[in-house]
Amino acid sequence: MTVYYKYMRKIDENKKDRIKQAIFEIVDEEGIPALSFGKIAKRANVSSGTPYVYYKDKVDMLSKIYVEVKEMIDENVAGDIAKGDTIDEKLFLGINHFAKQIVKHPLEAIFMQALQSNSELITLNAVQCGNELTKPLMDLFQEASDKDCLKTVNIEYINCLLFAPFIMMMQQYRAEKKEIDLDAVEDIIHLSVEGILKNR
Repeated sequence: MTVYYKYMRKIDENKKDRIKQAIFEIVDEEGIPALSFGKIAKRANVSSGTPYVYYKDKVDMLSKIYVEVKEMIDENVAGDIAKGDTIDEKLFLGINHFAKQIVKHPLEAIFMQALQSNSELITLNAVQCGNELTKPLMDLFQEASDKDCLKTVNIEYINCLLFAPFIMMMQQYRAEKKEIDLDAVEDIIHLSVEGILKNR
């Protein structure tokens, strides 16, 4: 009986993984508005009622998967930051952590970015969980601010200056169906970090 239960559980996890993969693919190809449980089930090759086994509704689904993806993308960012000795090294390592994760998990990253731009589609709790996961980076920005290293203390400006350049570069590579040049991405991140620091 136990063996049978474990086997069934494995099959269920398999279906859940297929459902999540279908969601990532649909968001990448058509955007979040195109998501429906029927379309997801068809893409995942499961019955139309199967997504409801795992998620109550669309908000519940997007919220839970958003937190899962955020946990994966942000995993060990504090450890990477800690490898740096100076503020500029820590900033580079922190931002480069996310660049490497995006290269490793492109569809999940697109899904996450889509929801960050449409946070009204997920629960407040999911947003708060996501914000908590970025605390190591926020703490680093605060440290840089306390040491008067930054040209601006506006978090929105800092995020745009540090993240937008390498994300745009990756999007261009992807649009042209080219393999991402990690050295070029690192060069862009170095330039972005230099751009927000004083006396550079």
